[in-house]
Amino acid sequence: MMRKKPLIIGAGVVLGAAALFVLDTVIDGGAFKTIEPHFAGSCTAVQGVIGAEDITVDHASGFAYISSHDRREWMRTGVSEGGIYRYRPGSMAAPLVIPHDMTTSFHPHGISLWKNPTGGRDRLFVVNHPNKGDGEVTMDNAGSQVEVFEILDDSLRHIRSVKPSDGFSLNDVAADGPDSFYATIDKGSETPFGKVIETFARLPRGGIARGNEFTVTRMVGGLVYPNGIQVSDDGGTVLVAETTGSRILAYDRADDGGLTLKAEFDTGTTLDNIEWGEDGSIWIGSHAIALKFPGHAKDAANRSPSQVLRLTFDGTAFDMEEIYLNDGEPLSGSSVAAPAGNRFLIGGVFDPMILDCGPKEAE
Repeated sequence: MMRKKPLIIGAGVVLGAAALFVLDTVIDGGAFKTIEPHFAGSCTAVQGVIGAEDITVDHASGFAYISSHDRREWMRTGVSEGGIYRYRPGSMAAPLVIPHDMTTSFHPHGISLWKNPTGGRDRLFVVNHPNKGDGEVTMDNAGSQVEVFEILDDSLRHIRSVKPSDGFSLNDVAADGPDSFYATIDKGSETPFGKVIETFARLPRGGIARGNEFTVTRMVGGLVYPNGIQVSDDGGTVLVAETTGSRILAYDRADDGGLTLKAEFDTGTTLDNIEWGEDGSIWIGSHAIALKFPGHAKDAANRSPSQVLRLTFDGTAFDMEEIYLNDGEPLSGSSVAAPAGNRFLIGGVFDPMILDCGPKEAE
């Protein structure tokens, strides 16, 4: 009979540890966070584009490029095609889709603009999740590859598709040359069940990949759901934002493309895509209450707060300011905040609009 006591104690320890883990996950997911919407400026809802998951701005031309895909329709029917849109911040005109010559399925995710330093054609790098085959479609059973486009005057010319060497899941991309890029591996697991466990248990199985004309290979591991990625204008720094890990990571980039971690910062919130401001500031679209996002993904009526962070980095440490916060209206599930002059654009994973935000107009 005396042997039961250690077993009971052991079971209690296990259950207690599990309870603490669940509580920690719930707290980090924002369950007890109080939302107090604020923004010092004003925003206009611009219709005409669905699921603007990522946006990047060409500061030279003033145009924004928007990665768009109706993901709810895709998951429901498996036949929804996405596209790249062009929009001029501040114009409030409907974004215009840019024609392209791809003939295979196009479901764009992360996007990156490479500016040609010689004055030739610029390029867009886009993470694409083409259908694997017939049957029910979800983000978890879609493939991952990077599409490279040349930007023509009024269209996109497809240069190539670059596929990973393994079946890992790509999320965002950051070009550092006409044929080279980095990409985030948001989940290291390759099965739907494994990806769910990895996400909710916050297992460090994600990483950073390196891509060229031929393939994409893993180069850094041990990250917790890495999402947004960017390369600095001088090419010396690579930034990565973790979603469930909540950290922003800064890496020194060697001449051969190798990465060495030099700084990290816990933002205390759920991060998505990263964009650079012209002044070197770092803008991140975030999910203030991450636990509400899965419900929003299933049903548009379930709103999920949108959050915009602005960070600065001096090469050693980060400083952070919350620029914008809403309660899920008018835009839910913000995934990107792209600065453009004194304005910025907010995109979301599912909503049929973007927000064009700037200073309040004088009354």
